[in-house]
Amino acid sequence: MAGRQFSWSGAALLQLLLGVNLIVMPPTQARSLRFVTLLYRHGDRSPVKTYPKDPYQEDEWPQGFGQLTKEGMRQHWELGQALRQRYHGFLNTSYHRQEVYVRSTDFDRTLMSAEANLAGLFPPNGMQRFNPNISWQPIPVHTVAMLIPLIHFS
Repeated sequence: MAGRQFSWSGAALLQLLLGVNLIVMPPTQARSLRFVTLLYRHGDRSPVKTYPKDPYQEDEWPQGFGQLTKEGMRQHWELGQALRQRYHGFLNTSYHRQEVYVRSTDFDRTLMSAEANLAGLFPPNGMQRFNPNISWQPIPVHTVAMLIPLIHFS
């Protein structure tokens, strides 16, 4: 019985908070996006270790244990494309170092995830294309110890 009372009072409190939030918040038209922080994990990777009798030991994985797979690269490239669509109008159509700061841990899989994400997010156009055969441009990824990839847009 006490559990039911707590549940109802919790629901009533939540409803009250949401109602106050709707009254206090300005309408959608009055708000504007000013800053975005994205936090994500690396893409699909190979196992970091295996059990002794596993038929798929480290030599079975093209890049070894704990490395980003082709699937992980594709996942982040597609995520970059999705972010391009989501923030259309907020982001410039081309990369500008003053607007985007990318940070990653110093692990191959996280650095490659950030790079693949940026390849989907900022395909080169015009003057940014340095080779007509490559639809990619280098974008700095800053490394720090023990953090996951983080992108700031401003």
